[in-house]
Amino acid sequence: MNINDSTDNKELDLTEILITIWDNKKLIAIVTSIAAVISVIVALMLPNIYVSKTLLTPTSQEDSLSSKLSGLSSFAGIAGVAIPKAGSNKSEEGVERIKSFEFFSTYVLPKIELENIVAVKKWVPQDNTIVYDKKIYDQATNKWPDGRPSAQDAYKSYAESLTVIQDKKTSFVSVSIEHYSPYIAQKWVSIIIKEINESMRKLDSDQAEKSIAYLNESAQTTNIQPIREAIAKLLESQMRTLMLTASSEAYIFKVIDSPIVPEKKSKPSRSIICILGTILGGLFSLMIVFIRQFFNQNSIKSYSN
Repeated sequence: MNINDSTDNKELDLTEILITIWDNKKLIAIVTSIAAVISVIVALMLPNIYVSKTLLTPTSQEDSLSSKLSGLSSFAGIAGVAIPKAGSNKSEEGVERIKSFEFFSTYVLPKIELENIVAVKKWVPQDNTIVYDKKIYDQATNKWPDGRPSAQDAYKSYAESLTVIQDKKTSFVSVSIEHYSPYIAQKWVSIIIKEINESMRKLDSDQAEKSIAYLNESAQTTNIQPIREAIAKLLESQMRTLMLTASSEAYIFKVIDSPIVPEKKSKPSRSIICILGTILGGLFSLMIVFIRQFFNQNSIKSYSN
């Protein structure tokens, strides 16, 4: 008997809910329609964002160099010269450098326009022009109303637009930049590829040159034959390092898939925005209906009492 009563109550509650929804169908339709219109307007107002990306693979030089130099580590300790450890992975170092503030401020920022990082409002595809937020940057006067943003401010925007992913199985590295302008996105990715190779090449080249100069000086100040032999081997290894830094433009990464100017936007997904906006509007209208129903029932009970 109690089970039947419970079932009847559930059916009664469901029927009451459906009746309440039906009685307030106009309100639900109006609120949902308003939400749908607002979501369409918002979706149309949002500027397109484009993503340009590249696929890189580590060069094989780093592995061969590490294996060739690993046997000389004991001699390097005697002479005070730094030799890369066997198994050290310069591609992983390169990935972390790309994401670092030092790499951005030293190698990327000087080659791009600051306003294209922190002040872009939208891109006009008809004439390939950028519209800037005048509160941040006034293009007509080339001035910054609130002061020129710092390198750290620019880095925050850079880090948000940058995605670097390294596949641990294949060691392939994907580098992508998102921007309102597809041309700027492609340009920045190209700059990153070039600068990471050049900067790490220069670091290794400078280190090798310093080591060669030091070893040559050490060779002239010692007559101990074992040490002279060790210095000779270290000199050979450092000359090989210097030679490798100058042998290829793709010092750390080789390009498998070059960055292109994307023709299609990456986001926003306007259809999803419209659908979600409409659904949220419908849910909001139902919430209004049930809240009104709740207060109406309480008012009736209070009046009857």
